[in-house]
This record gives sequence, C-alpha cells and structure tokens, in this order.
Amino acid sequence: MVIDNKDLLSENNKLARENRILRQQLMIVNNPDGVKVENIDAFVVAKDNKVKVFTEAAADNPYRILIEKMNEGAVTVNEKGIILYCNSSFATMVKTPMEKIVGNKFRDFIVESSKELFDSLLAQGKDGSIKEEIIIGGDDMNGMPVLLSLNALNFDSGFIISIILTDLTVKNNAQRELERKTTQLGIKNAELENANKELESFNYVSSHDLQEPLRKIESFVSIILNEEEKNLSVEGKGYFKSMQDTAKRMQMLIEDLLTYSRTKNAERKFEVINLTVVLKEVKKEYESVIKKQNVVIDIKELCDVTIIRFQFFQLFQNLFSNSLKFARADKPLHITVKSEKGKGCSFSNEKLTADKNYCHITFMDNGIGFESQYQDRVFELFQRLNSKDDYEGTGIGLAICKRIIDNHSGFITASSAVNKGVTFDIYIPA
Repeated sequence: MVIDNKDLLSENNKLARENRILRQQLMIVNNPDGVKVENIDAFVVAKDNKVKVFTEAAADNPYRILIEKMNEGAVTVNEKGIILYCNSSFATMVKTPMEKIVGNKFRDFIVESSKELFDSLLAQGKDGSIKEEIIIGGDDMNGMPVLLSLNALNFDSGFIISIILTDLTVKNNAQRELERKTTQLGIKNAELENANKELESFNYVSSHDLQEPLRKIESFVSIILNEEEKNLSVEGKGYFKSMQDTAKRMQMLIEDLLTYSRTKNAERKFEVINLTVVLKEVKKEYESVIKKQNVVIDIKELCDVTIIRFQFFQLFQNLFSNSLKFARADKPLHITVKSEKGKGCSFSNEKLTADKNYCHITFMDNGIGFESQYQDRVFELFQRLNSKDDYEGTGIGLAICKRIIDNHSGFITASSAVNKGVTFDIYIPA
C-alpha cells in the first residue's frame, strides 16, 4: 500500500488544528472570575503530570446538594412570580409535593393577608435585594411566619429571582413567651407593690395599735404587783409575773418583726467605710455587759467595704447579742472578728463567683455552740434551738442577719459543734 505524503501532511495539519481548538476550549483557568461571568463552560486542572477536566454541570452539582439539604426553603421564580424551582424544605413548609409546586405562582402558597405585600416585594426585588416577614401556607394549613430574603439574578436571557425562606415560628413563639412573661412580671410587681403597702400598714398597726395594749397590760400588772402585793397569794403573784413576762416577750417579738420587715424595705444608702468603725460603735453599746462578764473581744485588721452602715450595725449587734446570750458558764466569752479580701476561687464557698472579688468576714466565739445539723436552720425565721425558758429571744435575730447580707448580694454561713463555739462566715462583694 502506498501512502501519499500529501494525504499525511493534510491529516497532520487537520489534527494539529483540532488540537489547538481543543486546547483553547479546555484552557487552564488561572483566573476564577472566568467561571463567575460564565465565559467558560469547562476548565482543566493540571497536577502531578495529570490533567482533570471539570464541566460547569459538575461544578454546579455540590451547590444543588447544599440547597437540597439546607433547612431553609429555597425557591426560584421568574419576573411574573412563576416558580421555576424549589427545594424539599420549601415543599415541607407548604405541605405540598414538589411536582405540584413548580409551574405555579409563588403567591398561591402565601396566606391572603400577605399576598399584596409579596406583590410589592416582587416588584421592588427586580432592582436588587430585599428582606421582609410574610406568612406562607395554603387554605388547608395554619400560616407559617417566615423571613423572606429576595435577590434578583440578571442573565443575558433575562433575570430570575432567588427566594430564601427562614422559618420564624420558634423565634416568634419565643417572643410571645417573652411578652407573656413580661406581662406576668408586671402583674407580680404590682402584687408585690400592694404587698409592700400592706406590710407598711402592718408596720403601722404593729408600731401603734398592737403594742399599745401590751404596754397597758405590762403597766397594769406592774401596778398590781407593786400596790396590791400584800393582798395577793404567792400563787397569784406567780400568775401576774407570768402575764408580765408574756407581755414583754410579745412586745419583743413585735419589735423584732418590725426590724425584720424594715430591713427588707429600708432605704439602701451605700457608703465606703472600714468595718472597724462599725464594730467599735457596737462594742461601745455593749460596754457595761462586756466589763461585767469579762468578755474578751479581739478585732483584727478589717477591710474597707461598701455597705449600708446602719444595717451592718444591726448585723454585728445581733451577732454580739447572740454570742453574749449563748456564752458558756465555765469560761469567759471570747469573740474574734477578722476579714480578708480575695477572688471567689480563693475561698471554700461554692456559692461564690470564681473571678469576682469578695470581702470575707469571720465572726467567731467560744460559746455553747450547737449541733452541726442545724447550721442552715439557724437563719430561718422564728427558729430556736434552745428553750425560751433557758435563753430569752424571739428566734428572729439571725434571720435579720441573713436578710442584711442578702441586701448586700452576699452570703452568710454558720458552723459549730456543741461547746465548741460558733463561726459565722460572711461574704460580700468587694
């Protein structure tokens, strides 16, 4: 067989020309903008002496998968609002099969009250991007509030509009729940205000109407015991003495209740002061008792703190009174007060915030103490660990202490053992 050189040359030139055309069509893309502006239908990537060809369809596939898997509804419409494409999330939102959605108007899947708004958005959206809340849903379903994000995409053949729909049901329900709780809070605040007014009325009644009869009872009993003593039997004197003691306890209880209620509602005027100043004022008030009972008071160097001064005076007054009341009979009372500042993490109290600064105040004595199982109960209102016949009091003093520390956003704890004294640990923000 004879091969004509002219035929070979012609075939070679033809193959070379086709090769040049193919290389131009499958050019290596150095600038990705070529894909963005749709000038390229495919591109070649050369790596490790190997060549891979990527078509536009292959590059588009991951985005289609992403749109199908996203929770938001995705819809594409033309300028007349006809649906050209939707993902499965949108079909779920409107409870309609996808084959019954494409080709229909988007407004058919909007509740009547939102249709006019959507028509306006569609007209505005032709010029750019827009977001608005509408309600989607057919006649056979409850409306679903969604955030509609509308974007116009321009092509040589015209333009389409991309719509993303985000379900606002959870957000709106949370908003309604917040509004409901806000309303409830307003009602509770009004109830609290009424309760405070009632408490003020009770305070007035307690201060005047309730205490006045008690004073008269105590006064009349004193007169009878002083002026009619010779006419009374020993048993009769005992009855009158019990009546007098009961009236005194009742008056003390009312006064302590008033102090307790006023501690919560008193004007909160904070000032920076050294605790030593307050303790010296309290110590001066108990000066005669301290001398009489040979009480030893050891006040260490104390912190400067921001406090309500008269309330901390009450606090230390009650703690001193508690120590004096429950002193041991076999040894002099010894009271120690000290303080230190530090981060919450440096103290052994789990209620403290780790990175917050606190002033830790320690008040301890060597009195009769109490069983450790009662260390939380001692701060409860009317809580008594001892008989009123052995130790006078109303069981309100330590409850007042706790309320004072609550007013200072702090904590107070008590630790003790029988005949080992008691230690009060107080933490307030520094």
